[in-house]
Amino acid sequence: MNEKYKNSGLLKTPIIKQLSIIETNEMLDKWHYLGKVKGVLFSFGHNEGCCVFTNCRSRIYEQKMNAKKIYVIELARMVGKPNHKWAMSSLMAECTKKIKQLFKYDLIVTYSDPFAGHDGMTYKASGWILDCIIKPDGHPLFFIDEKRISPRTLYDRHGTQSIKKMQEIYKNRLVLKEKPLKKRFIKILNKKLQKKYNKLIKK
Repeated sequence: MNEKYKNSGLLKTPIIKQLSIIETNEMLDKWHYLGKVKGVLFSFGHNEGCCVFTNCRSRIYEQKMNAKKIYVIELARMVGKPNHKWAMSSLMAECTKKIKQLFKYDLIVTYSDPFAGHDGMTYKASGWILDCIIKPDGHPLFFIDEKRISPRTLYDRHGTQSIKKMQEIYKNRLVLKEKPLKKRFIKILNKKLQKKYNKLIKK
């Protein structure tokens, strides 16, 4: 790739396109620590990585935003092939543009995963805003055979995320750990909403 596309020591992402659910989940299964995801609305990327968008996992947050006529989509997964040469922030920026061009959403929300060592620097590098730091609710972290697995994946497998049921199924293979605090980041797509946000920040 041409050297002129270097960005912060890494190359600009290759040209992206919309990916199928099959293509997306093959990448997630190979390269993402949480694996594939159901409920994919949109996925953009290339053969070395992708960004995957779904409905909000937090229904409370989604309902709160909808009540204000702010329509939200979540960046649920982001993955790159090991040892890729391009910047993840570049991939995020290009995929965000694709969501904006749909003219359906005002806001994208995502969460950094401190347990996996994610501090949100990639989001900041591509222009996302740190919205808040929150104490996660709901289920603890699930580990099966020392590998972390998402509650959503367990639900897809078994039709439930019940801790009691998981303990019955996996017995001593299952380990539960408390969730650490996590950061919520937002990317504002709507210009009017951006102006309102800027006014709030100045106050």
